[in-house]
Amino acid sequence: MKFFNSKYKLIFSLVLLATAIGLAISIDFKKEKPTRFPVFCDMETTKGNHFLSDNNILITNSSCQTSKFSKSGKYCAKIDSEIPFGLGCSFKNLKKGNQLIISVWEKVDGEKGHLKIVNKENKILKTATSNKSKNTTGWELITFTYELLENHNELKFFIHNESEKSAFYDDLRIELYETTKRVTLRENINITIDKKDYQKLLTYRDEAINSGIISKKLKKYIKGTLAYKNKTIPIKLRFKGDWPDHLKSNKWSFRVQVLDNYNFKGLKSFSIQSPQTRSFLKEWVMHLIFKEQDVLTTRYDFISVCLNNEALGIYACEEHFDKELLDSYGRENAPILKFNEEGLWETRLNNPDNKTYFPYFEAAEIMPFKKNRTLNNANLLENFKTGSKLMLKYKSFKNPLSEIFDLEKAAKIYALYDLGKIRHSYHWHNQRFYYNPTINRLEHIAFDCYAGIEEGIKDVIYGFSEKETFHNNNVYLTKQFFNDPNFVSYYKDYLEKFSSKSFIKKIKEQYESKSDSLEKILKLEFPNYSFDINYIADNAEAIRNTLKQYQNSFPYSTYDINYDYNSIKNNYFPSIGLKAKFQNENTLVLKNFHLDSIYVIGYGNNKHFNEMKKFTNKITLCPFKKDEDLKKIKIKSKFKYLFFKPINNQEIKSIKINIWPYSFM
Repeated sequence: MKFFNSKYKLIFSLVLLATAIGLAISIDFKKEKPTRFPVFCDMETTKGNHFLSDNNILITNSSCQTSKFSKSGKYCAKIDSEIPFGLGCSFKNLKKGNQLIISVWEKVDGEKGHLKIVNKENKILKTATSNKSKNTTGWELITFTYELLENHNELKFFIHNESEKSAFYDDLRIELYETTKRVTLRENINITIDKKDYQKLLTYRDEAINSGIISKKLKKYIKGTLAYKNKTIPIKLRFKGDWPDHLKSNKWSFRVQVLDNYNFKGLKSFSIQSPQTRSFLKEWVMHLIFKEQDVLTTRYDFISVCLNNEALGIYACEEHFDKELLDSYGRENAPILKFNEEGLWETRLNNPDNKTYFPYFEAAEIMPFKKNRTLNNANLLENFKTGSKLMLKYKSFKNPLSEIFDLEKAAKIYALYDLGKIRHSYHWHNQRFYYNPTINRLEHIAFDCYAGIEEGIKDVIYGFSEKETFHNNNVYLTKQFFNDPNFVSYYKDYLEKFSSKSFIKKIKEQYESKSDSLEKILKLEFPNYSFDINYIADNAEAIRNTLKQYQNSFPYSTYDINYDYNSIKNNYFPSIGLKAKFQNENTLVLKNFHLDSIYVIGYGNNKHFNEMKKFTNKITLCPFKKDEDLKKIKIKSKFKYLFFKPINNQEIKSIKINIWPYSFM
């Protein structure tokens, strides 16, 4: 893909924001003219207790001036436990959409201070430290950006370091932009939707931010058009993502489906989202490596996006799970499968920090992408039945994995995950599988590799352990592979291959030039972003060193979670509740995943209580137990809905009978 950048200059590098709390000098944007920006302070000139910038802005505090080091001139600022706050200022009357870009040079061999932006109540809005540098001497440029999501009467900026080891800073620069910089590339799309639908999206966005989750009801499709290279393409789109970070500022994430007989760059379904949500170029380069190694993955690239002619800037564009993905690999058209994760997000709705365990993993049905197409195609439906049986075996831990997966293919993707230090894809609710009817096995699809944040990953080889380890069921799901000696043998072989110096050299030859070019383009909009493809070489070196110790394989074991049944309180989570399906024309099968008892009281062909037909005898289902037998009920004829009461809240509820065979039991 060629990118257009002749209009744009590289923005300044990072943001080291400074404000000694309570000591900051204010700059009022109502009163001060924009010509006061950029602010540049080289630590050379002081006035009383402050540094003086080139345009006479006062920066706290001059008592941290030192001549011990300097990036330019004679002086820099020293921040440590003696003077823990420095280079501080506060700004008043900032508006939603304003963008601050602050950069400063930090001495590499000194302490790493914390760059902070806080509001009037001293709540931290953003914090950062410098990147880990390979250099042992010299200075590193830090760039820090902050886009305002709401109006602020006052914001404070400062560098904080309470360590006895000093941090040193020089050449602070502060820029303010009325609106966030958005870049338009040659590969640009313009999405147009009706004004009423745009207002709906604003309402959905506000609800998502208030509840802390982008719930299923906020992911309703609306119709529109997509303009690309003088072509107008009919589409429908909705919000995508789970967390509201996908909806910050006006850079929203969307799932897009192309309608009728049109396509966009060969795709019928794709997602667009800020590159930051997937760690920018890390996701991009790993997708290329997966493709090179014939590991199923989605196509992933960068475009710019406009919504109703408003520039939203650079986006990551990622193929969604459709037959075009399989076509690009020469695979037979068959279902792509996932675990239903709705139960997990229902427990987080209005309580996003909720870490209480509920049986959302046990309750998760097997679902196909493109449900209607699967239901209405006899061949796809038959393949779904077979594939879902394999998924349930995978989830049960009771069958040899060789009956479910091609172990060599599985070992290859696990080894590549180690090369990229990928762990986010292992989460049970992030896993995607293709049912390959040719070999009657499941095949992993590499997807959602990075979370866009530092994940604190400490292990080098995911399967290496120095002793037997125990994991709950949703972690053991991926760890169980390492109990299979054939898998481990393939895995070690691939680790050796992918971590070899020759393999890494080839990766650099293939992708370094392109990644360097993309980094420069991304910096136009994300000036604090940096990328070094050598992170893969570093991971490979760590793998080679760890492989020397990886002689014996210690077993991985699972344990059942002891659920706190009192934690359910008066809640009922529909996706972790009563499940029902027909075994045949005369048998209804029930399973209760709710952490309290349920009374099944009636049935009907619609969900209105006043048309409910009551069972002669009330049916009682005990609270969830993992290995409890299914409840089977004889019926005279089929119906669409069941009515029931959870004991803990006594509300009559309804569920639709599950139409997916083998989906949860």
